[in-house]
Amino acid sequence: MKTKIVSLFIVFVGIFIAISAQAKQKINYDSIADKLVNQSLSIQPGESVVITGTPAELTLLEALSVATSKAGGKPTIQLNMPKANKRAIMETKIKYLEAPSAYEIAQMQQVDAFINVSSTQDPNLFSDVPEDKLAAIRHANIPLNKALRKASFRSVTLGQTGGIPTQSYAKSRGANFEVMVSNFWKAIDVDYDKLDSSARKLAKKMKANTKVTLTSKSGTNLKFNLAKDVDVRINSGTTDSTSALSGPAQVWLPAGEVYACTTPTSASGTLVVPSMRFRGLSIKNLKIEFKDGRMTKFTADKNEKKLRDFFESSTGDYGVLSLVDIGLNPNSKTIRNSDYYSWEMAGIVTIAMGDHSWAGCSVESDAGLTFNLSDTTLTFDNKTIVNKGKLSKG
Repeated sequence: MKTKIVSLFIVFVGIFIAISAQAKQKINYDSIADKLVNQSLSIQPGESVVITGTPAELTLLEALSVATSKAGGKPTIQLNMPKANKRAIMETKIKYLEAPSAYEIAQMQQVDAFINVSSTQDPNLFSDVPEDKLAAIRHANIPLNKALRKASFRSVTLGQTGGIPTQSYAKSRGANFEVMVSNFWKAIDVDYDKLDSSARKLAKKMKANTKVTLTSKSGTNLKFNLAKDVDVRINSGTTDSTSALSGPAQVWLPAGEVYACTTPTSASGTLVVPSMRFRGLSIKNLKIEFKDGRMTKFTADKNEKKLRDFFESSTGDYGVLSLVDIGLNPNSKTIRNSDYYSWEMAGIVTIAMGDHSWAGCSVESDAGLTFNLSDTTLTFDNKTIVNKGKLSKG
């Protein structure tokens, strides 16, 4: 999510000691930290590095700090405390929550690299937070989102849709924890040279004004165009290979995706999301109608009001289709009888609406949503890219 291609990865083989279940196997945190610092980010002497995680990741945070220092970098650890964050939101007046953070903007402009390692210990933690409180925080982040488009830092994030797998998060998605953990590390232990080659091959097909069609047996029938000034971005594991023309160089591990912004006025048709999570709550059979790029109406069979409150409290073009992302990682698998999907899974198509400044998109809003879709068919200028959830060959 940028310049020359460097074959840095010798694959993550040997990073972990035969992990089949996180609770049963010992993880080599020093080896993980070494790969993130020296391969994904290529930290150089004197660079400022901010390392972020939750209390559950203290051992990994410690290893990352040491690895950064050994590489000559200057590490700073920032601890994210979800329970404290919730208390602060609930107990702070809205007028204070909606004030922008000058520090965060300045930090983004001064820091060379960020490392993010987090997990979801309580998937439902923020489900009962009043929408007006969350809307105030989103509004406060508007200046940060605008500054993000011009930022030049590098970042690596370890974790899928729900972060690093946990027992509680797996349960919330109806997934077996041991399977989720095993799949997670297998997805990291991928052939990065082949992954990058596949990503670049697909990126060449994503040209300016490409006509895109997305369909599914669930009822999706959506048409839109890629942006006329399309900035196709690659996540194949290192910040050296993200290919972005502007903005930060970002990667997520497990890697394996190609994404681009859409023409904001182009989306027309219906998007159906059979199952998704929103602040820990289950949203079922979400149907969104688009016209001239913008959401005109939506319905859901479960927790529709939660989404409606979110939309009604949002500002700007929150209902505009803004991004398409195709997952390429052959080792990243969906889990049987689960609604757990992540952007890098091979054949998963992710559609996004609202503000996605991190991807260089022009849509401006204080809100954004992403939908990870399985079993869809995606075409570029009538050429099939994904067929019923499977990547097409060639």
